[in-house]
Amino acid sequence: MKFVLHRTIIIKSFIAALAILLIKNFIFKKLSLYGQDFHDLIELSDITIIFTGAFFVFGLLLAATMTDFKESEKIPGEVASNLEAIKDWIYLAYRAPRIGASDLCREELNSTFLREQMIAITDGIIAWIYSHGKDSTIIFPLIRKSNEIAYYFAERGVDKEAIKGIQENTNAMRKQLTRAYSISRNNFIKPAYTLLQSILFIVMSLLLITKFKSPSADYLVTSAITFLFCYLYLLISGLDDPFDILNGDTNVDLKPIDRFKQRLISDFLV
Repeated sequence: MKFVLHRTIIIKSFIAALAILLIKNFIFKKLSLYGQDFHDLIELSDITIIFTGAFFVFGLLLAATMTDFKESEKIPGEVASNLEAIKDWIYLAYRAPRIGASDLCREELNSTFLREQMIAITDGIIAWIYSHGKDSTIIFPLIRKSNEIAYYFAERGVDKEAIKGIQENTNAMRKQLTRAYSISRNNFIKPAYTLLQSILFIVMSLLLITKFKSPSADYLVTSAITFLFCYLYLLISGLDDPFDILNGDTNVDLKPIDRFKQRLISDFLV
């Protein structure tokens, strides 16, 4: 199952190439127009300029989507780094001397509460990234839980540097997840997708009615061009939303957050 999920683009492109070959050989080769077979209405040399221009347009749009994807790749590592920093600030709060004379300042810090809060924040972020809807009403209240830790420390006279550090890392994490939300929700402009789909339709249609010098050239060129154009289209649409769980082979790598969660569960305030 994992093998299939991480190769969905190749599999879909291969199926599209096979479908075009079947349609051309079992349907179009039986059709004719005024005595002229449908599958050889035009010569390949007449339409090579169209394929060249189509590849150029696909290349431009691929370069544009790669910009967002490269930025998205950094987000899981940056979020994990901020979570790690918050964890270290909590350790500092335990070790640094506390100030204040209130009853709260004298009571022992609740390690169970802090551990549960950090695990809840981490689990919530991972679940939100894996979710399909990317609901803003879930993620932003979740991030505020980090500030709840800061408020908890402030009431108990914990070192001010620890409180300040937690708030700074929380704000940095909020910016990163806001960027992830923006990338996920604001897809590539619709006219660009319409252009890609139109080019894909035109190329597939031309391949169905193009005459080749030999059957082997027909099979090879038709399947190769279909595969490449479908692959490029699926790649662009996948890279446009790298946080979409349905596109397994174009997702950003969440290992930094997953590894942080493992460390958190194994050794944090155990």
